[in-house]
Amino acid sequence: MELLLLVAVSLPPKALDLLGPVQEVQTVETPFGRVGPLALRVDGAGHRIWIAPYSGLPTRTDPRATLVAAKELGIQRVLAWDEGVAINPVLGRGQTLLVADYIDFTRHRPTTFFQEEGVVGLEQVPPVCPEIYRALAAALPGAVGGVYLGVDGPRRETAAEARMYRRWGADVVGQNLVPEIGLAAELELCYAGLVTVTHLGADQPPLPPHGEVRQGLEQVLDALPRVLTGLEGPRSCGCPRRLEGARSRGLLREAWWREV
Repeated sequence: MELLLLVAVSLPPKALDLLGPVQEVQTVETPFGRVGPLALRVDGAGHRIWIAPYSGLPTRTDPRATLVAAKELGIQRVLAWDEGVAINPVLGRGQTLLVADYIDFTRHRPTTFFQEEGVVGLEQVPPVCPEIYRALAAALPGAVGGVYLGVDGPRRETAAEARMYRRWGADVVGQNLVPEIGLAAELELCYAGLVTVTHLGADQPPLPPHGEVRQGLEQVLDALPRVLTGLEGPRSCGCPRRLEGARSRGLLREAWWREV
């Protein structure tokens, strides 16, 4: 089993050692920029986990490059771990949210690989890979599912924006899972995300920290080996067949993502 873990949370230097020692480091050149270095860890069960630090800053790597690099390395599954702002007042700091759906409110990032002469008429697809979502839910029984709203960083939301996002149905706001979710669907990659809540929405009264975020991060770290075990075996979800309709109608060029 091989997976790319995009880490957009702050972790202690040796926190990922539970996923095994680093076996290899790769830098991948793509049509959209260089990606890496990516560190490959192999745990005691033989799971191969590529680790990439991720940042929501405007200077971050083109999200298309990250996913094309995964494709180049033969990786089929991508898990993004983000920190986020709780828009839903039921959520607290340190809580884990599994992304069940998303809203793309980014304005300055590429949201598709397609050009005008590319693919049109794509079918609606599930927003995240159901297999990875189930593995996350089984390994993190205290986590809740919710809606992730992706924005451009690094500015925080205003109180008025937080109220608006809540009316839209968002539960958390973040800067690292969108537009990657949609781009991964175009590459037929399995993609899922989880969020550790690090801040409360701007319209909520701030609360003094009591170690909740650290505890939440530790819970996810402890669960990662169980997530990997839950993903053993070949993919049986619909992610590898997301573009079948476009292919059957002759709308998809072979290796089109290399040519854009």
